Amino acid sequence: MPISKELVDIPLVPGDWDYIEEGIENVIVSYHGNDPELQGWVLRLTKCDVGADIDVDSHEASLFRNKELQRKQDALEFAASIVSPIVGDEYVLPQRLVTVSTEFLLQVRKNIESRRPKNRLAKYIDSRQSASMLTKEMISRTPANDKGRHSVTVELKPKCMTLPRSEFAAPESSVKHRVCWFCLHQHTLHKDGNVSKFCPLELFSGDRDRIARSLDHFAQLPHNNFVIFVDGRSVVDDQGEISDKCVPHWALLRDTVAGIVQKEDLFSRLQLIQRELDSFNIESVLPKYQRALETGTLTTEEPGIGAWLEAYAEFRRRLGSGSIDKSMVSDCQAVLELILATTLRDVSVLIKFDHWPARSVTDTSSLDFSKYTIGVVDHDPKKLSNIPKYYKLDHDIVATYLQHNPDEANQRPCRED
Repeated sequence: MPISKELVDIPLVPGDWDYIEEGIENVIVSYHGNDPELQGWVLRLTKCDVGADIDVDSHEASLFRNKELQRKQDALEFAASIVSPIVGDEYVLPQRLVTVSTEFLLQVRKNIESRRPKNRLAKYIDSRQSASMLTKEMISRTPANDKGRHSVTVELKPKCMTLPRSEFAAPESSVKHRVCWFCLHQHTLHKDGNVSKFCPLELFSGDRDRIARSLDHFAQLPHNNFVIFVDGRSVVDDQGEISDKCVPHWALLRDTVAGIVQKEDLFSRLQLIQRELDSFNIESVLPKYQRALETGTLTTEEPGIGAWLEAYAEFRRRLGSGSIDKSMVSDCQAVLELILATTLRDVSVLIKFDHWPARSVTDTSSLDFSKYTIGVVDHDPKKLSNIPKYYKLDHDIVATYLQHNPDEANQRPCRED
C-alpha cells in the first residue's frame, strides 16, 4: 500500500499506543497492540494550543473537522503527486487515513502526558480532529527477548542543502551567499555562543570523510535536528550529546550512515530541487504575497491541492523551457514556489536498522549493514500565512549573525563543492 486518501474505520484502543516524539504540529504515537492491521504503523495526531478545543459549539466543531479532513487528504495527495516525483516513490512512506474519536484522543492525550518534553506542553493533541494519518513505522522497539541486537533509527533534518543564488537578496543580506541558513541561525538559537559546528553543506558534500565529520559535529549539539532512537527511545549521553555512551557502536553507526548519505539518490535529489527552487527568496516574496492578497489572487485560506498541482506543473514547465525571466512569474506562483522550497528544506530523513548489534557484540567485522529502511517524513506543505513570520525570522537571523560577526574577514564561509 503506497498512499491512500480513503478514510478507514479501524477500532482504536488508547492503551495500545505509546509516545514516540513530536514536532510543532503533530504528536507521533506507535502501536504495540495485537491487531495485525495496525502492527508496524504509527499515528500522527494533530496538535492545537491548550484550551483551543474546549467549549466549541457543535457547528463550529463540525466545520473544523471537515476542514481538517480535507487538509489531510490534500496533504496525502501532495505527498503522492509532488513530493514523490521529486524524491522518488521509493522514499515516500505508505500512509493512510483512519477515523479517531474524541474519547480516544482525550485518553491518549492523558496517557502520554508524562512522556512529553516540557518545552512542548503549550500544545496538546487536538480532540476536535475526526481523522488522523497512519504512517509506516520507522521507529520501533526490539522484542525484549532478543539480547543480541537493537532496533536503531537515525533521524536527520538536512535543512538547507545549498547556498542561495537568488539575486533578490538585499546588499545588507549578502552574507547569505557565503554562509548557509543553518549556520547563520546558530547565533539566534544559541545566544550563549555555544553554536554547532555542523554545516549541512558538509553533509551533502559527497565526500564520505566530510560527511562522517559533519555527523560527529551534529552529534555534539544534536537538538531536534539529529536524533538517534534505540529500541524506540531517543537517546543522548549525560552531556546531552550522541556518543558511544548511549548508542552501541556509535562510530560504526556514524560511518555506516555516512556511506548511506553518500550513495542514496534521495540526498542528491533533495539538494537538486533546492537549487532549482532558488529563484525567489523571502525578501522578494513577502511583497508579492502582500500584493497577491490585495488583488485577490491569493486569500487567507491555505491553497488546495489543485493550486499546488498547477504551481508545480508551471514550475516544471518553466524549468524545462530554460526560461530565466523571473519578471514573467506571477506573484502567486512565486509564493507557492517559496513555500514548496521551505517544505522540502524541513523534511526529516529516517534511516532504520532492524538488526543493530548490541554492546555485548564485540566483533562486528562480519556483520552486514547493507539492510536498512530509508524514507522521508514531515512533508506536509507549509502554511502561506507563515510568510510574514519567515520574513521576520530571516531578518533577525542575519542581523544577529552580523552582530556576532561584523567583519567579513572573520566570517567562516560554508563550503559548497
